[in-house]
Amino acid sequence: MFFKRKNNGPVAVSFAQRSEVGRVRTENQDSCGKFPEASWSLAEPQGLLFVVADGMGGHMRGREASALAVQTLQEDYFANPSPTIAARLQRAFHSANARIYEYAQSFADDHVMGTTCSALLLKDAMAYIAHVGDSRIYRINRDGIWQLTHDHTEAADLVQRGILTEHEAQNHPERSMLTRALGIELTLEVDLRESIPIQIGDYFLLCTDGLVKVDAQEIKKAVIKQAPEQACEQLIQLALARGGHDNVTVQVARVKA
Repeated sequence: MFFKRKNNGPVAVSFAQRSEVGRVRTENQDSCGKFPEASWSLAEPQGLLFVVADGMGGHMRGREASALAVQTLQEDYFANPSPTIAARLQRAFHSANARIYEYAQSFADDHVMGTTCSALLLKDAMAYIAHVGDSRIYRINRDGIWQLTHDHTEAADLVQRGILTEHEAQNHPERSMLTRALGIELTLEVDLRESIPIQIGDYFLLCTDGLVKVDAQEIKKAVIKQAPEQACEQLIQLALARGGHDNVTVQVARVKA
């Protein structure tokens, strides 16, 4: 007689993403993606990859930079034979950085071309994060909400040094002044977090900085109380209603049995 082993751990995700042009923008410079697109299983050999990127450098340049970041991360991560997830993520970020930098050099002018980029990799019962810029990744469950990334901005650095409070940083003139981005220089420092345990009932939210006017508790409430599709829509509408000058992109993934 054979018995099927009961699986009490997380095995899949439900997922939604939404991106919207800001009130004073004419083009959305954000890009995002989830890969493999047709799979929801945490047992995928290389896991499930979620990415958001917010481009800068003028309308077309910013859009191209963020799109190149997402495309290169997808291609490089899944093609890399390295046995560790962290090494594959780091290599993919460096490949994206070099590709954007080299593409920018093909133009005769001196306009900056770059992008923020935040990536989440879920595999089995673990999460992994790679991050550059001021897009964000949150972990949410009924016990709380935690920002898993550090904003690479002048204002965030002042908070870390004790010169500003978190509240003061929200309205600081250098709140959006990036200290790190893909494509600006050939050298790049990537923030990596490895082997974060996950469980059924966890949610992960990735967003560009257009969501900044929505506070953490509002994010938690929207995500916990609704399906991912409705949560994305509500959060974007909240951001737009509060000024919403910047483009805003939101991804929500729910870990389930």
